[in-house]
Amino acid sequence: MEIVELLKMFGLSLGMTIVLELTVAVFLGIRSKYGICLVLLVNVLTNPAAVLLACWGSFSFKHIGKIWIQFSIEVLVILAETLIYGIFSVDEKWNIRHPVLLAVLANGVSWMAGFVLQAI
Repeated sequence: MEIVELLKMFGLSLGMTIVLELTVAVFLGIRSKYGICLVLLVNVLTNPAAVLLACWGSFSFKHIGKIWIQFSIEVLVILAETLIYGIFSVDEKWNIRHPVLLAVLANGVSWMAGFVLQAI
């Protein structure tokens, strides 16, 4: 895979994830500039790492199956994001009321969208 293709893949994945997860955040009532920025930064932190791990895992652990690798990574991302959102939920200015629900729903939506797009 060429570097340009990798950059496109990372960019598309991050862009879609940000749009979808910000949409979920707004749906859950997160509208403060702090909360929106937090969701944006959390995804900039977790998405590239998740994509990189998924690529590495699919090459290194072919016998496991791509879906199980992706699912395992997604669980780790949900745990990490829940922890981060939980830390910031203590201060009301961040407007994070349900850190677990935010992490699970946002990542569930973006993972399913990515799964559907990969199947096309």
